[in-house]
Amino acid sequence: MSYVPLLMVQQISPEDMQNFDVMETKIVAIAVYANKAGVPITVATRRLFDGDKQFYFPTEVTEGAAKTRIVYHHTLAQWRELLESLTLPSAPDALKQLMIPMFLYLKEKYPAVFAGIEHDQSFDPSQYAEVLPAQ
Repeated sequence: MSYVPLLMVQQISPEDMQNFDVMETKIVAIAVYANKAGVPITVATRRLFDGDKQFYFPTEVTEGAAKTRIVYHHTLAQWRELLESLTLPSAPDALKQLMIPMFLYLKEKYPAVFAGIEHDQSFDPSQYAEVLPAQ
């Protein structure tokens, strides 16, 4: 893998977190690739599109991008289940490239929810997608 995608992750305000059940709170993450040819097939086949809520893309982040975006829209409980399998050594590298940094980000934000999950420590951190918290 010679490219590193951008992984934009929706921020949940502390005020909003008080109004929701933490495990049922939905977190949106959007992977942005530099060009259409750069999207690995293992990632492209796991697309999930949900038009319920708009997600703001800053122009300065996506300018020049080929508009290749893959949207993940899950509750924290669903993220936990997904990340338990997609951060293991047996997961495809293209998915680990997105899911390990997502796991590390969510583990920092919600340590109690993501405690006990192991990830592939041998996967090269220089290949991690760049996480960009977004509103």
